[in-house]
Amino acid sequence: QKSYFSNPDNDIRGDWSSATYTCNKSREERRNLYYPIINPNTEKEVWPSESAVWRFSPENHERNVRENLLYWGVDGNASMPRLKLFLFSAGNIVPRSLWPYSEVGHTQEGTLELQNIVPSHTFVSPKPTRLINRVLEIATDSNSIVLDSFAGSGTTAHAVLAQNAKDGGNRRFILVECEEYADTLTAERVRRVINGYEYQGTQKEELLREKVNFATLKKSQKLLRQIEAIEELKKGRFDKITKTIKNDELLVVGEKRITERMECLGGGFTYFTLGDPLDLDKLLTGEHLPDFAAMGAWLFHTATGEPLDPHGIRAEEWYLGESPGYHVWLIYRPDLDFMKSRDAALTLTLAEKFSATCKEKKHLVFAPARFVTNKFLHPLNVEHAPLPFALYRFEKG
Repeated sequence: QKSYFSNPDNDIRGDWSSATYTCNKSREERRNLYYPIINPNTEKEVWPSESAVWRFSPENHERNVRENLLYWGVDGNASMPRLKLFLFSAGNIVPRSLWPYSEVGHTQEGTLELQNIVPSHTFVSPKPTRLINRVLEIATDSNSIVLDSFAGSGTTAHAVLAQNAKDGGNRRFILVECEEYADTLTAERVRRVINGYEYQGTQKEELLREKVNFATLKKSQKLLRQIEAIEELKKGRFDKITKTIKNDELLVVGEKRITERMECLGGGFTYFTLGDPLDLDKLLTGEHLPDFAAMGAWLFHTATGEPLDPHGIRAEEWYLGESPGYHVWLIYRPDLDFMKSRDAALTLTLAEKFSATCKEKKHLVFAPARFVTNKFLHPLNVEHAPLPFALYRFEKG
């Protein structure tokens, strides 16, 4: 593959190949990629075709220009630039569409790998780590975030951690798994490769290899005595000695079970579980009202874009937590009668109480209703947010 690389412009970075600077999207599909660029040699504007716009945004194009990644032909007057792809950044091999198992492993390898890490679990057709490593080599840089929406046995996280250990990268992973083994298999594998683990293996040693043909059959007694002598001599070293004939060969192999420790890959991760689903239709009718923490987590994230820290909740005071912009409050109980009562409304007294806890930051208060106008709320730095349903309007059926 190196034959595709050369250095016609004597770039100090070495040999390079080139790729088209346009993509297969039209102007209608990617309006932001249809813009003029300047040929630095002629100072002329160059536009892409309306049916094949540039591959890069204006910002990324400017970066390519600064890094001298555009090639305008031998005389600098090409109608379209080409993108330089340097040999030094291509890795061991330029990606191909066919990956033989000798390079990226196979299902049996993935199965054995998983059995060594979490022997108490079985998993159908786990991917070998080498396969995902190849994907990471091609598709990531040292700071990429890798998402696996069907994490299965956790091979993706294993591969990310291994790649980081290999090249000192800081790749991160997000795994999503909905099956019951999410903790006991998927997450457990990640824990073990982070911290290191012991695994059982079989050490094999070839003790005798002999061609089997008509001539050896004539000397079969001698061969049997030779095998017996080997078994007697080596029995202390091995747990089992096997004798097989395959492809006209007699093979005597000693097998010994060993326990080894796989060194830790380092790193870390956080394990989250989803709470019970919030059914908006059932919320509207009052058929199902989640507890304070579940409702609060949803509203807090919706309003701030931040996750709610459950340790900061003070339900007895209606307090949810703090975001960079707000203190967030929720007047709520999973009780339809309460939600329809006057006690669930934001009053001036409550607003003054919330405001007094912190004068420097705004207070966002979720409540079914309010008995105070913005004229009084604004000086207190308090903002009312009506709940996204009107429970208090419904009567029990």
